[in-house]
Parts: sequence; structure tokens; C-alpha cells
Amino acid sequence: MERRRCAKKTGGTQKPQWSNRRPLIEIERLRRRDTDEGGFIRSHAAEQARKRPRVDAAEPVADDGWEFDPEHLPTDAEVALDFLKPRQPPSLVLVSHVPGVLKDRGKAERELRKLAQEGKITYLQLPTSSSDVAVLDGDEYRALLSEKAAFADFALRNAAKLYCTREELDKAGCLEGENEREKRAALDDLRRLGFLRPRRGGGGEDAYWFAVPQGGDFARDVLAGREALLSSLQRAKYKEVDVSRSVQSLERSPLGQAFHVRDLVGRGDADLLERPAGRFLRLRRR
Repeated sequence: MERRRCAKKTGGTQKPQWSNRRPLIEIERLRRRDTDEGGFIRSHAAEQARKRPRVDAAEPVADDGWEFDPEHLPTDAEVALDFLKPRQPPSLVLVSHVPGVLKDRGKAERELRKLAQEGKITYLQLPTSSSDVAVLDGDEYRALLSEKAAFADFALRNAAKLYCTREELDKAGCLEGENEREKRAALDDLRRLGFLRPRRGGGGEDAYWFAVPQGGDFARDVLAGREALLSSLQRAKYKEVDVSRSVQSLERSPLGQAFHVRDLVGRGDADLLERPAGRFLRLRRR
């Protein structure tokens, strides 16, 4: 009786009950049994033979004459300037912001000086502080001075100097006119358009800072945001503010909160700290 009972248990032709997560080898075995294709696993030769007609039928790529030249790739400073460029004109970038992106201050300054020598950028002194120097793209500067090409070329050649004298302008041919009255009118025209700003304390010489239209509005927004963020840090309990969230004092700034955060970090007034709770800007102790 016991032997019969065991036979009943082990006998029969029941199909195996597979789970949903079948092994791939079992799936292939079932497909080979049910179809005549031999499954989805093909030999290497058969696979290459199947792909060859598609490659041969593909249209040849047209040669447009372009070749990769590593010498014409943008420098790290150019990429940083493009990243930091504000959305609204003038597209000025503070020099102190660039090392915050590149990390290597010395390399950033060297690359910026080289770009200025090549005429790709120009330096502009802001009226907010002697340490506030902005950078403007050379092509954008030439577009603003499209009607005064001689002055644009002269300003780009002397970009690192930040200013010029009236005598230098006259020698470079930037002051059109045959007499003193016409040359003074040409100089006043450059000042009226916003491309020159009087330089005070120049040792008595008639000197002018290079400038751009709306540069004064940009400097005012920089100073207002700087003071607002410094005031928020000084009022905070631990002299730090969570900048991963919106700072109320900077909600009306046209330059954006990230610009003013980079401004304080680049000037050395604050440190940016990465924490699990967010990004915090902490006032640096003097």
C-alpha cells in the first residue's frame, strides 16, 4: 500500500509550473521548441550578415570641409564667461566671479589677460569700487560702437589699462575734427553716449574711464544686492543664510540671487558651505 501511494505521488506527466521570473536559458529552450527560427540568439556570422545590407544601403556622409582643430577650442575662461553672462544687457561679468567657477585664480587671470590682448574681451572699471572690474565680450563691444569703429579698436587695444587720456584719443584718431571745437564736440559725444566716464584724481590730466551704456545701472544693481545680502547675513543668528532657498532681500534684484552670492564669495566677504540641509552662505570673520 505504501509503495502504491508513493507511485501515485511521483507518477503522472504534469507540466512544470514556472514563475514569472523565468531564467533566460529556459525561455530560449521553449522558444526553440515552439518556433523554427532557432530563437533570438544568433551566431556572430549571421548577425553580421543581417547588418551588412543596412550599412551598405546607408547614404554616405557629406564632407563639409570641417576638421577638428584643438587649437581653436574655447578656453576655460571663455566657457566661464559664457556661463556667468547675465541675461539682460549689458552682458557684464565681474572679474572676481570667474575664479569661483574655475577654482584656479591664477590660471583664470592669465587666460583673461590673454583674451584681452587678443581683443576678445575688454575690461571696464565700475564706479562702485576700485576692485570692481567687469569684463565685456569684444564682439558685443564692437556692435555697440558700430558707428565709431576707430574708438572701438583703440579701446580694445588698451583694455588692460582701463582708462585713456584725451591726448591718446587724439593721437589714435578717435576725435574727428580739424579744430579744437570739433574735437571737443566729438569727445562730448562719446561721453553722452556712455562710452567714456571722467576719471577723478588723475594727477591733473584729462583722463576718462572706458565705459558702456547702462553700465551705471548695472553698477547700481550690483551695489544694492551686495548691501542687501550683507545686511541679511549680519542680522542672521549664526551669520549665515540658506541660499538654496530664495532670500527675501534679493527677490527684486534684476541680476538674480546667484549673482550676488558669487559676488560676496569672489570678494572674500563670505564662504559658501555645502551641507546635507542645503547650501549656506556664511559671513567671513575679519
